[in-house]
Amino acid sequence: MRGKRLSGVSICLGMLVFANVAVWAQAPSNLVTIYSTLGKGSNVYSTLSGFGILGTNTGQMLPEMVANGFRPKADHVVTEVQVGATHYQGTNVLVVSLNADNNGVPGKAMVTWHFSNLPVIWSCCTLQTGKYAKGIPVKKGKLYWVVLRPEKQFQDTWDIWADNFAEKQGHYFSNNTGTGWQTSYQVLSAVGVFGK
Repeated sequence: MRGKRLSGVSICLGMLVFANVAVWAQAPSNLVTIYSTLGKGSNVYSTLSGFGILGTNTGQMLPEMVANGFRPKADHVVTEVQVGATHYQGTNVLVVSLNADNNGVPGKAMVTWHFSNLPVIWSCCTLQTGKYAKGIPVKKGKLYWVVLRPEKQFQDTWDIWADNFAEKQGHYFSNNTGTGWQTSYQVLSAVGVFGK
């Protein structure tokens, strides 16, 4: 399945989406906030701390994918996900996905977005915004994950998923350094999940 971008508009064919970039920290007026750690104004996300999204060829000991989980407070349909991510070095690309749960760690991706040209490291406050008009149904109380990882073909990528500005901590943080997902209590990353 392939996606393409025409005149700044996201087109989805199947479940692969090429996404737009937005500079707002709240849902558009026609969407509800399903889950968010995003701040407001110039405090949308931390410019001082975050987790590396690393390929295997960055010069570091281990690669890294990162995920933040959430449990909706009601049944919804997710149509938009926003993350605060910046670029440090290597190929400037990023993959964001909304994933099902697999016994307390991220499971299968339900929809995937591909980004390029992320802002420079520690700048604020551009958000990468993935849209999926058809929507993904999510159930009240069930665990879901937003996952960030490098593109498979660009393992020199080193991006940063910024921490939430308030440094809110939670149990639904998971990272994978090549040996499987490990969930722990950590500062959560900057993410917003919106829909109907």
